[in-house]
Amino acid sequence: MFNEVKGTLPISGDGYDAEIIMQIKAAELDLTTSTEIVMPGVIQISRTQDPQTGAWTVTDNSTVKDQLVTTAIAIWCQMRIGNPPNYDNLLKAYESLKGQMRLSRFYNG
Repeated sequence: MFNEVKGTLPISGDGYDAEIIMQIKAAELDLTTSTEIVMPGVIQISRTQDPQTGAWTVTDNSTVKDQLVTTAIAIWCQMRIGNPPNYDNLLKAYESLKGQMRLSRFYNG
């Protein structure tokens, strides 16, 4: 999940990793609490710092493999990170995907 979402963002390096993780979790909450969508799997991402080297490591144990969910979360992150000139189009795309999930029996449990 993390690498797929990060790959859709116009950034490089690991400077935004904490923000990406936070936004992935925010998107998950938005999808599952506001529209009663049941996530097909779990999102479990953490970021830890090695006390000796100071290097940060992202660990992604997410079991969500659904491309519709991944796409919706990636669009959420594209809207929230930076100041995208196409924010309105991204919002429409996100809301459309969320609506599709809400209407599908697959995501309603």
